[in-house]
Amino acid sequence: MLDPDLKKLLNVLDWETKKKFRSFRSGGFHQSSRGKGLEFKEVRPYTYGDDTRYIDWNVTSRTGEVHVKEFYEDQDVPIFLFIDCSQSMKGNKERTAYQLAFFLSLFHIKIGNRIRVFLFGENIYHSGKELKREEDVYQEFKSLPKHITTTSGIKTDFNQAIEFGFKISSRFTTAYWLSDFAYFDGFPSYKGIFGKWEHYGIWIEEKVFESELPFWFRIFSFIDSETKKDLKNFSNLPNDLSAFRSCFGIKRVTVRPEMKLSGQILELFRGVRV
Repeated sequence: MLDPDLKKLLNVLDWETKKKFRSFRSGGFHQSSRGKGLEFKEVRPYTYGDDTRYIDWNVTSRTGEVHVKEFYEDQDVPIFLFIDCSQSMKGNKERTAYQLAFFLSLFHIKIGNRIRVFLFGENIYHSGKELKREEDVYQEFKSLPKHITTTSGIKTDFNQAIEFGFKISSRFTTAYWLSDFAYFDGFPSYKGIFGKWEHYGIWIEEKVFESELPFWFRIFSFIDSETKKDLKNFSNLPNDLSAFRSCFGIKRVTVRPEMKLSGQILELFRGVRV
């Protein structure tokens, strides 16, 4: 189930999606146009300006109102959602990542895009399904939790995730990364692949996070949140944060699980009045 505040935001944004969203390069989201491709999408009521060649006469005669057939546009941008399910994401961070991914999936379905969802950490899981309708999204997210596998001691493999996704779609794709970005290096070995896509980074940060210990306390150590084994007296957070900012630029937001998610995720919709 979608959190009430995210559900409310989804309903508000539904009005705004009747406008044409463009890619973030132009300051907003991409919205696929009503297409004339080969793959059937739905039958809907006729609106002024629709091509009369696509009138569905069977539905029109049955309902008494003019309906037209709509097809997926050949230039639809695939939407990939990468959900970090590593050890450090357990608990509230993992739940938040699921809620935001669920919300983004429903949002993009409403504006006509198609979705693929990936779980990553030490391994990659993808159902192989391309989600095209709202019911597809509900079924997918209902089944995802049983496919999470994590082992303490193994760090998140971001590079494996992007390589796996690129094998599925080498053309222009919009990708969302939902993670705490522990040990994130910014894809230095995959700059070519990274540059072919449009990426959004959603950093999920709990209220209490690791910080470097003063030198007089270094006889004590804390357990690494990612491996749950390594003892250390310094934090990798500054490096992770630097790589996150450098990698995603302005296409990034930071989300705190203990706060209302709708207000925090709004930064992704800059330029959209809600």
